[in-house]
Amino acid sequence: MSCCGKGRTAYSQTSASAQPQESQSWIPAPVEFEYSGYGELTVTGPFSGVVYRFTPGVRRVSVHGSDAPSLLSVPGLRPLR
Repeated sequence: MSCCGKGRTAYSQTSASAQPQESQSWIPAPVEFEYSGYGELTVTGPFSGVVYRFTPGVRRVSVHGSDAPSLLSVPGLRPLR
C-alpha cells in the first residue's frame, strides 16, 4: 500500500518556500491627519488599536501608517502631505 503523505509534505514545502516572505520588521510611516469638523471626534485604528482623538484644540494627529487607509473614509478627516 502506498503512502501519499510524503507527496503532500513535499508539495507543501515547495509551495510554502515559493511564496515571498513578508518582512516582519516593516512598519508603515506615520501619517498626519487633520480634522475639519466641529466638536470632538474619536477614531480607533482598526489595525493598531490606537485611539485617535481630535478636538477643537487638537486638530492634527499623527496616525499609524497601517490605520491611515481606513481613516480616509472618515468624514472631516484628511491626510496632510
